[in-house]
Amino acid sequence: MDWTKAKTIIIAALLLTNIVILGAWMAKAHDGARGDEDATLRAILSSGGIFLETELPKKPGRMAVLYVQPETNDAAAVRRALAAQEALSSATLSDEGLAAAADAILESCGYMDESAEIALPPERDGGRAYVRYRDVFDGIPIEEGYIVCEFEGSRAVGVDRKWYTPVELHDRKGEIITPLRALIQLLGDKEGDDSLIIRGIELVYWVSPQGVSEGSPVADTALPAWKITDSEGTTRYIAAYEQS
Repeated sequence: MDWTKAKTIIIAALLLTNIVILGAWMAKAHDGARGDEDATLRAILSSGGIFLETELPKKPGRMAVLYVQPETNDAAAVRRALAAQEALSSATLSDEGLAAAADAILESCGYMDESAEIALPPERDGGRAYVRYRDVFDGIPIEEGYIVCEFEGSRAVGVDRKWYTPVELHDRKGEIITPLRALIQLLGDKEGDDSLIIRGIELVYWVSPQGVSEGSPVADTALPAWKITDSEGTTRYIAAYEQS
């Protein structure tokens, strides 16, 4: 038996084992530190009158900004699509029938693309129904992009649209803060002793309304942001990049 070779193999195995053990210890220590930080942040939020009634999403990895193109609305195309539609029968007034009719109208207007994600079931209010679409890139909503196709009785009567077409991602990525760190920033804006109850928080791409020009030949920037919704239905956006 070649003892020199055997000793080399044993030493290499021991080194590898030590590296694995060290990596596991560091990961456990990191998780423990993160757990301590989360507990501290939750305590700070509670003492400041901010309470969570929602599950917190996991913090993603690093993300890049998304360049988007604000789109103009083609009123003439909408009028033509509405005029050319066929009235829906009682059988096609189902959720699926309304969704299919809305899809057809958007296709006719040239509004349907891969970033349009339909929200089902449609919203109904008396004799009216609303089929809504979210503007989504790679599973993340682009705020505040939307399309709403409105139906009255058996016919579509209008299309409301605010849309950002994804162009490309920036080639550099930044670290994203945790949702708890985003919520901490609400303490500075909170007034009085009233409680603020958080009902929803999700990661989105957010196009700031300042400086956005519909139909501009220059793409706008959609930043990663935490979208926070409270029990009153108020929505706030907190920039999600970690400050250096």
